[in-house]
Amino acid sequence: MPYSIRKVDVWAAEIDDRPGGLTGKLEALAKAGASLEFIIARRAPDKPGKGVVFLTPVRGAKQTGAAINAGLGTTDSLHSVRVEGPDRPGL
Repeated sequence: MPYSIRKVDVWAAEIDDRPGGLTGKLEALAKAGASLEFIIARRAPDKPGKGVVFLTPVRGAKQTGAAINAGLGTTDSLHSVRVEGPDRPGL
């Protein structure tokens, strides 16, 4: 299997820094059929009580609409590359 290397869009949104603060974002994507491969959430040090979530992929019109309605958007400040290849040691 040859390697596939491509740029992927990372989506981001502000969330409340509290238990369940991420739920609304993820529920909307789950209902749209998203199968997330990467997600990270952290506190926003410059905004007490807030955090930020980064995730990918968002595919197709249904998932894109759900992401936008949930307050997510693509970010220009974080870039990501997806590398797919055989599941074995080494390149």
